[in-house]
Amino acid sequence: MSATSLSMSNMEAELRSVLQAVLMGVCTRCDFVHGEALRPSGNACLVQSGASYCSCTGAADFHRASLNFYFPPNVSVAGRVWKSGCTEWHEDVSVLPTTAFLRAELAQQTELKAAFAVPLCKDSRVLAVCIFYSRYSLPANPQMENTCIAIANEVLITTFARSHMDTSLRFVPGDPAQVEVAPSKTGASKAWQRCQAALEANPEERSDDQMEQITKFSKGIHFFKYITTAQRHDLCKTMQQRNLKKNQVVMHGSENNEHVDNIWYVVIQGRVDMCVKTHMEGSTYRMCSFKEGDTFASSYMKMFQTSPNIVAHIEAATDTNCIVITIPDQYKSEFKTNTRPLWYEELAQYFHISINDAATELGMCMSAIKKICRRHGISRWPHRKLASVNKTVAMLQSKINTAEDDASRSALRSEVVNVLTMKLRLTINPSYLVRDESVLLQPTITSGPSQIMHVPVSSGGVSSIGGGGGDLHNSGMSSGSSTGGGDGPSSQ
Repeated sequence: MSATSLSMSNMEAELRSVLQAVLMGVCTRCDFVHGEALRPSGNACLVQSGASYCSCTGAADFHRASLNFYFPPNVSVAGRVWKSGCTEWHEDVSVLPTTAFLRAELAQQTELKAAFAVPLCKDSRVLAVCIFYSRYSLPANPQMENTCIAIANEVLITTFARSHMDTSLRFVPGDPAQVEVAPSKTGASKAWQRCQAALEANPEERSDDQMEQITKFSKGIHFFKYITTAQRHDLCKTMQQRNLKKNQVVMHGSENNEHVDNIWYVVIQGRVDMCVKTHMEGSTYRMCSFKEGDTFASSYMKMFQTSPNIVAHIEAATDTNCIVITIPDQYKSEFKTNTRPLWYEELAQYFHISINDAATELGMCMSAIKKICRRHGISRWPHRKLASVNKTVAMLQSKINTAEDDASRSALRSEVVNVLTMKLRLTINPSYLVRDESVLLQPTITSGPSQIMHVPVSSGGVSSIGGGGGDLHNSGMSSGSSTGGGDGPSSQ
């Protein structure tokens, strides 16, 4: 091993030791039962750092299950804190939708509720994200947040005295008002300038030359990729431009208007964020961002608004230039089939029913839904396997309710966590899964890094674990047909 590699290895070990001390210090002094530290793996995702604190069996079960998952940018609490550099406090993560907190069902089973996530930064770069969990529902409390950060930095400074770590590292609350936006290529292009001039004309009075400029620009936008020439012409005919001011609300989740569902926005310049308040008295957090070339509509907010306590809206994070496309009534069904950007998370809402029923619910034909599945890397529709998993969970839950002692209940809950982990591996986006790794057996409860045994399993994802699903495969979808993730939170 070279001297450089050895030095890097020593630095990684020292940072892991520092994070371990911080997790233990904050958890023991602030009454958290679990702490985890995640570190970036390049620019692709966050992974577990190896540092953790578990003071109960439920926390150890949760941590063991968490080792199965990656967290790409803006995915779940960890991914959002990583990209925003800002803290998040949630009163009860166990009741959040998986779009907001990926491991909500695991948290519910292991009785973890309130969660506080804080970034460890050097200058403006996030080097790690620490998340602390409580057994109780706790409303957001700025004083408590500041106390946790102060304790974390106190432990950090104390640990620095015994190591060779960079002393400029600090846990910070971050600044939600600070927004990063890459320079726009599309917005500076001559094609857009010509299209922009054409869009200034009244849609009913546009000349053939103006329509040609608009149509030519639309050919470079992914939104128009799968439609016919006639459909493109009709959509471009009604296309309009809209300039949004910073912090301007574009749409609100409380709106219940069928007409709004037919309006889609494409960002040309700037950035628009989906903001969600996970509790009526809590803070508002940016769940995902729409940047140049991204598409958004009111239907995306429905994935987050799974209870009356959760409120979502979409607002401009910067001064933003968008084009607005209204889908004519005669193209509603074709739009759903050919054009509408369908997130993996939207599709996953229908995994519990057959693919035929899902196609009906989505208003799509079978060939269209298969095509979308291929884009997301789904080779088998998992509803049969999910039915089996849910049946197993229900059976174990009934045994827990009738168990005679705590030891039996604890062992059964650990078994449920194993099954729920497999369920998550069936349903979540395959790009969030640790592949060629292991399902992790019960670790010993410890205040230090968990000692974990590994049992090899096949690589994850719907395409490899959904052996009982079958109906997508049998209805003509070939395996190994993934062409990428498509639009969604992880791609923003």
